[in-house]
Formats: sequence, structure tokens, C-alpha cells
Amino acid sequence: MAASRIGQPSIRSLLLAALGLLLVVIMVIGAMALYTLNSAEKRLGTFHDQTLSEVSDALELSRSASELATSAPFLMTLSPSYQLETEADEVLKTLAQIEALGGGELELIRPLSRIRAAITDLVDAMAPQARHAATLALIEQDLERLQRRFRTLARSREQPVTDRQGWSSLQQLVAAAIGALRSQDLIKVGERQSLYRRLREELSSDLPLYLRGALVEVDEATRLRGDLFSLRYSEIAARLDAENALFRIRTEVAQVNDYALRTVTDARLRLRDSRDRTTTSITFAKAVILVLTGLSMIVAVGAAVFVSRYVVGNLHRITALMRRLAAGDLKARLPRTAGRADEIGQLSEAFRKFRSNALRLERKTREVWRRNELFITVFENISDGVAVLSPTGQIIAENGRVRDLLRVQPARGDNRITLAKLIQKSAFDRRASENERAGFAEYADPTGRVLEVRQSALPDGGSVWLFSETTERKRIDERLEEIRRVESLGKVTGEVAHDFGNILSTISGNLHMLEGELSPKASVLRARINDAVEIGVSMIERLLAFARKQHLAPQETDIASIAEGMEDLLEMALPETVSLSISCEPGPMLGRIDPGQLESAILNLCVNAGQAITAEGHIEIAVTRQPAGMISLAVSDNGCGMDADTLRQAAEPFFTARSDGEGTGLGLSMVHGFVHQSGGSIQIASTPGQGTSVTLLFPEMTNLPAAGMPRAPRGRALVVDDDAAAASSTAAFLASFGFQVEAANTFGDAERHIRTSDALEAVVTDLQLDNGQSGWDLVRLTLKTHWGCKVVAVSAHLPEKAPLSEDLRDGFAMLPKPVSAEALATQLDI
Repeated sequence: MAASRIGQPSIRSLLLAALGLLLVVIMVIGAMALYTLNSAEKRLGTFHDQTLSEVSDALELSRSASELATSAPFLMTLSPSYQLETEADEVLKTLAQIEALGGGELELIRPLSRIRAAITDLVDAMAPQARHAATLALIEQDLERLQRRFRTLARSREQPVTDRQGWSSLQQLVAAAIGALRSQDLIKVGERQSLYRRLREELSSDLPLYLRGALVEVDEATRLRGDLFSLRYSEIAARLDAENALFRIRTEVAQVNDYALRTVTDARLRLRDSRDRTTTSITFAKAVILVLTGLSMIVAVGAAVFVSRYVVGNLHRITALMRRLAAGDLKARLPRTAGRADEIGQLSEAFRKFRSNALRLERKTREVWRRNELFITVFENISDGVAVLSPTGQIIAENGRVRDLLRVQPARGDNRITLAKLIQKSAFDRRASENERAGFAEYADPTGRVLEVRQSALPDGGSVWLFSETTERKRIDERLEEIRRVESLGKVTGEVAHDFGNILSTISGNLHMLEGELSPKASVLRARINDAVEIGVSMIERLLAFARKQHLAPQETDIASIAEGMEDLLEMALPETVSLSISCEPGPMLGRIDPGQLESAILNLCVNAGQAITAEGHIEIAVTRQPAGMISLAVSDNGCGMDADTLRQAAEPFFTARSDGEGTGLGLSMVHGFVHQSGGSIQIASTPGQGTSVTLLFPEMTNLPAAGMPRAPRGRALVVDDDAAAASSTAAFLASFGFQVEAANTFGDAERHIRTSDALEAVVTDLQLDNGQSGWDLVRLTLKTHWGCKVVAVSAHLPEKAPLSEDLRDGFAMLPKPVSAEALATQLDI
């Protein structure tokens, strides 16, 4: 075995020998090619440098000549003499560069000399033109001024006809002079000069004295700064000389360009001769290279035959077995052969080891496939969207829910799109959230849908993104937040109304005390105070309405009668383009509600409906009985309607959808508060472009309310209020009723009076006292210790139901602040 390995050459050694021989041949070929190419390169380099220098000089010569031909006409456009001289120097410098490039060539000396002479003639011709042009411009200004004056006098209706003809003749004389100034050739200037002289002679023959002065002005304008026609002749002649010089420059520049073209053509011919000589040398080198190439091909063919018969044959057999193995045929085997120690034998041994590893890998692959199937099932069927991103942000994998949640088209040719671009395709935008943190974000679209996005980093720098739709949860959270906000707003409103009620109570008390005054001033004061009280009461009622803490005066009310009785009022409140109809079921429909607040609610709803109708429209009020003992009052319109977001906020206080920004936003919230405080409910239905319908539901009355308590006799009374002014006002009312009144401004004083007094006939107490004490404790104490005592609780925000047990409700009443004498007398049965 060892002897066979030593005596048998390896495939590697055989191939190395063949490659070595090929390398020697290739080096010889390369050396010959290198020598031949270097020789050709040197010859071409030397000739190239010479030719290139000549061509470069010729091209530079042509470029400079063209630049000179381009710059020369510019001299004719320069007016100031210093600019003309400066530009002429630059042109002469260019001419000097052309002479230097020409190198003293006889063919260039004569054209360049002619160009220099032409440039000198051009400068000499144009030098005085600036002065002539300025003089002619001044003459033209004077003539135009005289022409305007003569034209005005010739057209004047105040001048006699003969005078107007004289002025018109002077105007024609000036026009002839101006025409000479504006003529562009010598013939026309001559014609204008002849016309001027003829008109001048006609005028000088018989001219009135007042026109001679004007004629003298014309003569001065045409001769004072120099003869107009001579200057114009000189100007046109100089321009013709300049154009002649420019033509000579262009002619000689064309000769210079012809010389440059001949130089380039000669260089091209010399370059072609050099190329022919180089081609002959390269042809000889090619013949030698072909011979050596044939030798290398013989060596290569011998190596190829060996490789194809032995190496490739064995490789094909092993490759076929490898394909079977790759196709899953694990039964493919390579028979063992003895005596092989070369690379083919080693490859056969490696195949057998590979087959053994493939058998083990196949068992592991089946386990991995089972796990992948489980992952794919979870990945595709999970309710949330899942996207796997590469470290560069591109989407590697995603399930179908990602694009479903983002509301974008399924993937077609954008499999490698980034997640940021995919989100940009959707209608969702990232929004700030108080719960936002690293790896968490929220996205929302214009329709209100909300997506919660979570990100988890992967070890390779990529990430996994999870998309969950949280629209309904967010809406519930937002609604709860709105409810909490409205409750807080109602609480603040109640506090403000309470404080404002104290102020109005003071005003009302002072008004009552002024009733005895008879002076005119007192009457005025009472009227002003009464107006302020009424405005304040209205404001408090509106604030308490949406806070649902207003004091209602419920009574047996026919809802249908209220609606029908408001028809005239509503028609006056609505625009003329809006029609109104009221339909009610027959028979009384009674409810225990406050009729005044019901009228206010109907008015508010109708006014809102009228504002929603931009052109002609219709409002319908319908009062009907509903199941479960309810009475329905519906106000419908065919106005612009409301979208979902506006409908959701319609009953919020201070919210208004009016485009002009007007309105308090309390109208519908007041209706909402009144209905719920009356034990009813409100329903709003609206469609954009079709209209809105608001339905109020009230419980129907079945029994009449019980009769009130008999009047209590007058006696001692106690007023409790931490506001001394409000307490004084209420005490004045009670005193006017005949009570012996005592006042207490603190909870402690009031409690002591109630416990120590023998008999109290009336107690009026505020519900919010000092140090957070509650007036309800005083109400309970009074009702328990003083039988038959009338107790009245007053406050700016009364509860819907008194927190008293049934045995303490007799003899108790509630009044809102500010308290009026009439309301207090009613509750005390006076």
C-alpha cells in the first residue's frame, strides 16, 4: 500500500507539471509582447508629444482667434471712452497671445498685422461716438420739450386759428429735426435736413413777433451744442467705418483659423504614418505569439484528456450520488476500491462521511420542520399583527393581520419594504400618549381607529413588532375621562353658583329694604338692583341646569299643551325660511315637570335646529305616548346634521359646532341636565346632510300630588348663614313676615340656639357653612327637637333629593339662592 502511494504520482503533481509548462510558455509570450509593446509605446510617445504640442498650439490659436472675433464687435457697444480703451487693450492682449502662439510663422504675420490695424481703426472710429451720442441726446431732449410745448399750444382752443397754425408749423419743424436724429442712414438724414431747411425758410419769411422767439429757441437747440445734422452725419459715418474695420477683422481671423486647420491636418497625417510602422512590428510579434500559443495548447489538451478521463469521470459519478443524496435518497452508496491514495480516493472517503452526516441531519431536520409548522400556525392565525424587521428596518416576515390592521393593500412586489414606509402608506399617524414608553407607541387614523404597537429587540439587531387594535378600549377610556371631566365641571359650576347666589341674596335683601323709600332716586336704585337680580338668577339657572343641580318647581304639566302654546313664540324665534309644524296625540299627556324649564328646553332645541338649516327647511315637534308609561317630545329638522364626533360631544357643556364661533355651548347641556333631573332621558339621532332628531322622554303622571302641610303659626325664627350679608337679607324678610328673628353666622352658634331655644317656629339655614360644616346636620337637629317647626334649606346648588329619612320630610322645604321674599313666604305658608 505504501509502495503504491510512493510510486504513483498524484493528480496534483501532474496538474502542477502541466501548469508549470504552460506558465513558462505564457511568460515567454508575455515577454515578447511586452518588448514589442514597449518599443511601439516609446515611438508613439515621442511622436505623440510632438504632434500633441503642435495640435494644442493650433487649437489654442484657433480658440484665441475666435475669442478675438467675438470680442471685437463688443467695442462698438461701449460708450465711455475709458471703457472703450480698456476693452481695446484686452483685445490687443489677446492678439499678442495669438502672435506668441504663431511663433513667427510667415503665414500668420500678415493677417495678424492687418487685424491689429483694423482694431486701431475700430477704436479710432468709436472713440468720439460717446461724446457725439451725449450731445445728440441733449439736443433730442430739448427738441422733444419744444415739440410738446408747441403741440399743446397748437391744440389749445383759446389760441386764434392763425396762431395755432403758426405753432403747428413750428411743431413740424421740430419733428423734422427729431426725425433726422432718429434716422439710421445718411440718405434719410439728408432728406430730413432738406425738409428742415425748407420749413425753416417758410417760417422765416413771414413770422409774427411772438413766434420768432420760439423759432430762435429751435435754432439754439439745433446749433448751440453743434450742428445737429453734422453731428448725425459724423456719427453714422463713424459707425460705417467701425463696421468696415470689424469686417476686416473677421476676414483675417478666418485666415488664422485656416492656418490652424492645416496644422491639425498635417499632424494627423504624420500620426497615421507612425501608426502604420507600429502595426508592422506588432504583426511580427503576433506570429511568434501564435507559435508559442500552439505549443501551450498541446500541453493543455494533454492535461485536459487526463482530467476528463480520470478526474472528471470519477467526479461525475460522485456528483450523481451527491444529487441522489440531496434529493433525499439516503440509499445512495459509493463502493469501496483499494489502491487509491490520490485526491479522488480522498473525495470518495469524504462522500461516505458526508452521507453519514446527512443521515443524522435528516433526523434533526424533521424535528425542526415540526417546530416550524407549529410556529407558522401560530404566526398566521394570531389575532394581532406580527412583523419581523432586519437590523436595517426592512420587513423580513409579516402575517396577514399587519396589513389588515393598517388598512393597506396586501403585499405584492414590496416584500423588502421598511416598516416606516408601510405605516406611511396607511392612514395611521403616531400620536403622543401619556402611557408612551420605550418599545410602545400608539397610532390613530382620521376615523378614530387606534393601534397599539409594541417592539421587542432581537439579538442580531433586528426587532419584532406587535400590532393590536385598541379602538374600543380607547373609546371607553375617553368616555370615562369625559364623564369625570363633566362631573368635575359640574362640581365647580355648583360652587360658583353658590357663591354667586350669596351675592344675589344680598342684592335682593337690600332691594326689599328699599321698598319703604319713596324718593325718585330710591326708585331708580330699586329698578337697577331688580334688573341685576333677574340677570344673576338667569345665569345661575343656566349654570345649575347643566350641573343638574338647579332647583325645579315640578307640577302637573300637560306637555302637549305646553308645546302647542309655544307655536307663536317659536315662529318668531325661527328664520322666515324655516317652517314649523306641531303634532300631538289627542288627550292630555301629564308629567310632573317644571313647565318653565320645559318651555326653555323646547325653545333651545328649536333654535339649534333653525341654526342647522342654512336655506329653506322644516322643523317638526311631535308629542306622543310611548310604552312603559313614558311621554315622548321629539324635535326633528332636515338641516345639515352631525357626524359621529360632533354627535358624541353634542351634550358636553361649552361645546358648540357653529362655524362662526358664537354660542355658549350650554343650550343642549342645559336640556340634558333638566331632562335627567326630571327623571327622564334624552336621545339624539343625526345623519350628516339629512338632519337631526332630539327626543325627550318624561315619565307620565298617574296620581295627583298630595296636599301641602297646613300653615305654621308665626313666632320665633332662626337664620343660619356664614355670609353675614345674606343672613341679614333673609332675616329682614322674616322680620317683615312678623317673626322674631335671630341670626347665627357659624355652625356652633346655630347648634347652640337650636338646643337652648324653647320653641322655634321657622329655621332658614344655608347648606354650606364654616369649616366645611353641613347645614343638613342642623336641619335634622331642628326637625327632631322642635316639632311643627318649618325648616327651609337654601343653597346655590341644591341636591335632587334631600338626604332625610321619611319621618323628617314633613315641614321641610328647599329654596335656591338668591332667596326672594315671595318664595320664602310660600314655603312658610304665609
